[in-house]
Amino acid sequence: GSSNLMDTLDDLPPGIGQYEDFHTIDWLRDIARDRMRHRHIIKKKQEGIWEKIKSAHDAWSGWVCVLLVGVAAGLCAGIIDIGATWMSDLKEGICAEAFWLNREQCCWSVSNTDANDDYCQQWKTWSEIFGGSRSGAGSYVVTYFVYMLWAIVFAMLAALFVRVFAPYACGSGIPEIKTILSGFIIRGYLGKWTLLTKSVGMMLAVSAGLSLGKEGPFVHVASCCGNVFSYLFPKYGTNEAKKREILSAASAAGVSVAFGAPIGGVLFSLEEVSYYFPLKTLWRSFFCALAAAFVLRSINPFGNDHLVMFYVEYNEPWYIQELIPFVLIGVLGGLYGSFFIKANIAWCRYRKNSKLGNYPIIEVLVVTFVTALLSYPNQYTRLNTSELIKMLVGRCGPEDDTDLCDYKRNYSSHMLNQTSLKTMTSSTVIGDGVYKALWMLALALVFKGIITVFTFGIKIPCGLFIPSMAVGAIMGRMIGIGVEQIVVANHDNPFFENMCESKQFCRITPGLYAMVGAAAALGGVTRMTVSLVVIMFELTGGLQYIVPLMVASMTSKWVGDALGKEGIYDAHILLNGYPYLDSKEEFTHTTLASDVMRPRRNDPPLSVITQDSMTVEEVDHVLKSTSHNGFPVIVSRESQYLVGFVLRRDLNLALSNALKNQDGIVYNSIVYFTNHVTENPNGPAPLKLRKIIDMAPVTITDQTPMEMVVEMFRKLGLRQTLVTHKGRLLGILTKKDVLRHIAHLENQDPESILFN
Repeated sequence: GSSNLMDTLDDLPPGIGQYEDFHTIDWLRDIARDRMRHRHIIKKKQEGIWEKIKSAHDAWSGWVCVLLVGVAAGLCAGIIDIGATWMSDLKEGICAEAFWLNREQCCWSVSNTDANDDYCQQWKTWSEIFGGSRSGAGSYVVTYFVYMLWAIVFAMLAALFVRVFAPYACGSGIPEIKTILSGFIIRGYLGKWTLLTKSVGMMLAVSAGLSLGKEGPFVHVASCCGNVFSYLFPKYGTNEAKKREILSAASAAGVSVAFGAPIGGVLFSLEEVSYYFPLKTLWRSFFCALAAAFVLRSINPFGNDHLVMFYVEYNEPWYIQELIPFVLIGVLGGLYGSFFIKANIAWCRYRKNSKLGNYPIIEVLVVTFVTALLSYPNQYTRLNTSELIKMLVGRCGPEDDTDLCDYKRNYSSHMLNQTSLKTMTSSTVIGDGVYKALWMLALALVFKGIITVFTFGIKIPCGLFIPSMAVGAIMGRMIGIGVEQIVVANHDNPFFENMCESKQFCRITPGLYAMVGAAAALGGVTRMTVSLVVIMFELTGGLQYIVPLMVASMTSKWVGDALGKEGIYDAHILLNGYPYLDSKEEFTHTTLASDVMRPRRNDPPLSVITQDSMTVEEVDHVLKSTSHNGFPVIVSRESQYLVGFVLRRDLNLALSNALKNQDGIVYNSIVYFTNHVTENPNGPAPLKLRKIIDMAPVTITDQTPMEMVVEMFRKLGLRQTLVTHKGRLLGILTKKDVLRHIAHLENQDPESILFN
């Protein structure tokens, strides 16, 4: 059957083998269709030079496609980064001579020495523009007011864009992309409108100063690019299972441009989002992430030749005793992650089931108002979140005069000696500024930790990576300063003696603790491990800190898993009821296929089609009176022996096409699903539909244990399987039945699963 199918696919009506919205794809069928197409191309290759060129084009189209996706993702990311930094600075002031420069670029032109100062002539705060001074109570009120005004305007625009142009552009998009990659169809979720709206909405949402990141949505933006470009190559555009390979590579490119971490992106795609990940996809993802990172590096959005905002320049050693505070940070990260998931899911569920869900724009405005009102007075929350993380993971050098770096050091006596640099970077007793900074950071920690619960899930594009990392970094920096002070105070204790050369020189880097804390909190929320560590060390360039990062992220995952099974993305998939069969969970119940299959005892009998005894009208009636996605074909009503399986959509298309275009086909023509047709000279012409039937459907017997069935659905990506008993058809088992069965056994509501 399969050898002649390819030749007959040309004369089948268009649209056969496509899927409806909110349906599951049939991986096996799609992959088989692709292999057949491939065999067809190989066979025709002998026919001449043109066919050889076509075959070569087919072979390299996958690489070209991921190259285009990577370049597009890099371009989008560059534009978004530049736009977001400019608009964030717009809240506080404007560059007088060239309004298109952000604050940092505006102050470069003055002179490099003053670039770090708050004061530079070209940069005008809003109070100066309105005729006031730069400092004083009046100017504080004006800048506060303008800051809040811009925040609300930006958030309002973002919410309206999402509402009007692409409702699918809200949220982070990773739960939906996980579901799509597991073989579900959500039409329009990866369309060009979503791409545009999401990109603009991300810039607006980040610059509104809300507690959200643009890193998660980058995965969605890159996947949109992947979907749009896959339509240029029919091999991927028309075959849903093949398209998933491009989307896996695209999500790797998304993380690659979000963090400047190409390898972390590939591992993220493998560990967190992808469902079916063959080796070929691994290489393509690697290439795609490389292309995206290269393009972003060429655009150079931050003007410092790094792909990310927070790059770590120090390479101080760390000591074995520090593993104790690192484990503690890991535990705290896991606790925070668990608290965040429970609180955020509870709030999202409340939003879903109450009247609050009907007023998305008002909710966005209220959250923005509260965020702006409370974050302006505190200098750490007023900063853009990425800049806050950059500050927390940095170390205190001699040129820093911030509160966070107010250590009691004497620079006078031997400024020019060799030891002076050591003195400047070594740990000493903290001054009053650090106490003040610690108080501010403690407030910032509480504020960020609570406001993010309400922010993640509102109807604008919002990611979760950056806020979680900020919470962890604040926590880590505070613990780091604490450890540093303990060591300085007890520098002659034998336990600390390898950390201190003498009373002056103790080497503890609080910035490293902030880095470890960021990894721990992010790991607690998302439950990533390998990809998280790789992303963190690519992000900060701190290669010698891999062990502390691994210790913290592993501890945070253990603590988090002890307090709740799923990470934030899986929790959102469950909350939204997407049909996602998680390949990580084990199925441990002892039920059989006959307990789960349809029809049950009191159900009407299974809708079937016989192979050579039904008229067009009868088949049409079966289609009109039921809503099933497909029908088993049997030999006859009496014998019930199974012949194959035919999909509803294909049957509909074939019938309407035959009635329109084929001569002699009327409502009482007999429909044949077999090769030999008995011609009746007086009767109407028969309708042969052998081409659209799947002659090799996956079947199981009624005694198959459910754990085996669940494994089949997971590993093969099935859509349905037929249940037989001694070769006779008994019933059918769909992915929906399996998911409902699992939900029922776990005491969840089986009706919550979203399916047509």
